[in-house]
Amino acid sequence: MTTFERVIGIDLSLTATGIAQSRVGEQTADLRVIETTGRKNDRWIDRWHRLGYITHTISHHVIVNAPTLAVIEAPAYASNTGAMHDRSGAWWLTYSMLADEGVPILPVAPNIRAKYATGKGNASKDEVLAAAVRRYPLLDINSNDTADAVILMAIGRRLIGDPIDDLPAKHLEALATLEIPHG
Repeated sequence: MTTFERVIGIDLSLTATGIAQSRVGEQTADLRVIETTGRKNDRWIDRWHRLGYITHTISHHVIVNAPTLAVIEAPAYASNTGAMHDRSGAWWLTYSMLADEGVPILPVAPNIRAKYATGKGNASKDEVLAAAVRRYPLLDINSNDTADAVILMAIGRRLIGDPIDDLPAKHLEALATLEIPHG
């Protein structure tokens, strides 16, 4: 089994990707948001550049010489928000970049992230934000993007046996179907 030194939560988005990175054994995390802009009628080359920017910026935070577990929000297949083709492209480009670097990746469904944070799998983004702000007061959580990234990172930390939170059993039920990837 791999011994991880870092866990990174990634809440992938076309406009504001949240990243929460923590070192094992520490109660703090480095939080970042990768902001991008675009329009649905952008040229194909502009959309490609945007997705590349997101992926390459993530790589600067994830690819290091320390064994790292990346916990990334899985695609929301039931979502009917716009730009699904671009969202899928960004997700697979990010997954490919991480896999090519040998980073173990744990995709976590949105309902599992919500249940871990709030105890309810159908909790809204704002309910997850409120729960994250309450539960992790040492972290500067100021958006849904950073809240989701922190929850994903916390899931990874708990799964590797280094939890940064104390949660009720109902919240921990969310972990029943997850297992640590081995690269």
